[in-house]
Amino acid sequence: MRKLMIEDGLLLTEFDLVFKGQLLHLQRVLVDTGSGSTVISTDLAETIGIIAEENDQIYRISGVGGSEFVYSKTVDSVRIGDMHTEDFALEIGAMNYGFDLDGIIGLDLLQQLKAIINIDELTLESNSKKQV
Repeated sequence: MRKLMIEDGLLLTEFDLVFKGQLLHLQRVLVDTGSGSTVISTDLAETIGIIAEENDQIYRISGVGGSEFVYSKTVDSVRIGDMHTEDFALEIGAMNYGFDLDGIIGLDLLQQLKAIINIDELTLESNSKKQV
């Protein structure tokens, strides 16, 4: 289980990801069921060696916050509280949405984790019996 917080009308939490053995802790991450994919900030990704490479496909994503160019990378693991998944593909982008965010947890990750959002208790937990 991971505690959630509401700040400026946004549902936020934290999560950790590992890429090639390097840990990145993201502190201000939007929980967004309206986002199809999970996105992290380019600036933060670069701190652990996640960079666009020659063969990476760059594409445009669009949403309520506007549109931007991103590229996809598969990370070793993602952990939100006691929920965990491995070999997860996420998108890397500038995230200039007018909000101070480190990332966005999209529907892809929420489904992978079998996440349950409890707004009353402000928690995010897994429906899966298999938690690490």
